[in-house]
Amino acid sequence: KIQKYWRVAKISWSNSLVYRLNLVMWRVRVVVQLLAAYWLWIAVFSRNQVAFGYNQAQMLTYILGGALIRNLVLSQRSGDAQVEISSGDLNNYLVRPINYFRYWLARDGADKLLNAVFGVGELVVLVILLRPPILGPVGGQSLAGLLAMIVGAMMMYFYLSLVVSMTTFWYPEQNGWPQRFLIFMILEFLAGGLFPLDILPESVLAVVKWLPTSYLVFLPMQVYLGRVGGRELAVSLLIMLAWVGILKQLAQMVFKRGLRIYEAYGR
Repeated sequence: KIQKYWRVAKISWSNSLVYRLNLVMWRVRVVVQLLAAYWLWIAVFSRNQVAFGYNQAQMLTYILGGALIRNLVLSQRSGDAQVEISSGDLNNYLVRPINYFRYWLARDGADKLLNAVFGVGELVVLVILLRPPILGPVGGQSLAGLLAMIVGAMMMYFYLSLVVSMTTFWYPEQNGWPQRFLIFMILEFLAGGLFPLDILPESVLAVVKWLPTSYLVFLPMQVYLGRVGGRELAVSLLIMLAWVGILKQLAQMVFKRGLRIYEAYGR
């Protein structure tokens, strides 16, 4: 059983390398976005030694490290499920001995690995060229917690992605792209990929930090910087595990209900 999903991952990896111009343009977009955030904070710290409770080294470490985590966590192929639902191609999976969720997990895994390879390479080049003051991880315990949190964040985002894609059962117009675009713009903002969430007003942060999105980029980088550790880290990992379970159940429930009204449009 595992072998067939391994083959799915290999095929997905190969397909991603076929359209090389698309891949290059995507990576250029990622680097430009990273550089925009980097130079913004360079400008802020040119006038301030400390801003929003961060010094320059901490903030630049957050921006660069957060970019790498975004490559691992926020990259996905499961968004293509919305196209299959709206076009009726979902039929191809319903009549075959394949688990639809595991199929997309395999494709997402290949995409994350590809983005991670490029992300590490880009980060190494930028560090060599820009020579920013960056910090290493605080202690082995924090590093182990960080790795566990990144794995949990990837699973959370996977189920979030599927839930959003499956809204296409009810809103199939334009392959479900409008609602997905809007929802994921909000999710990326609330993930803390471009700035640490704790620079938000306290009243807003009090709400945002309880959302699952805060575990995608913001909290892993807080662990890396040593701002979250010990008991707080253990509690955060348990909360993340609970969110993974909740989102998994939600995705399965939405899928089952969507199948009840699925009419294989386009077929």
